[in-house]
Amino acid sequence: MLQKLLSDPDIAKSREAVVRYLAAYRVVEQNLGLFDKLARCRDLSEFTSAVYEAVRVKERVLEKLVEGVREGDYEVAFQYSDPRELYRVFDFGQEHLANILKLAGEDPRTVGAVIASMALAYGGVRARR
Repeated sequence: MLQKLLSDPDIAKSREAVVRYLAAYRVVEQNLGLFDKLARCRDLSEFTSAVYEAVRVKERVLEKLVEGVREGDYEVAFQYSDPRELYRVFDFGQEHLANILKLAGEDPRTVGAVIASMALAYGGVRARR
């Protein structure tokens, strides 16, 4: 499972997209409880519920991220010409989600814990202090 999550090229693209979004979610929403839910999933239903919680506020998170970068509240670790480009960088789509859910169907706890851990460790976006 772990090998597939970390090495499969299609899964890796989906994983990275979801991890980037969750990293933005962490900075904007400051809700670490979601990461605990992901890491402790006992079944696919709990995993899906945790993912839904994150996706439900996706537009708001991305809007706040762009506005926060524009105002200097958040910083990203890469160059961009317009803060609105951050939508593309931190967004993810149905295909990404479908790949992650398919994998979580095999082992939701491992998938949730790895994704949550990677998002918490992601250094590409952070709040300025």
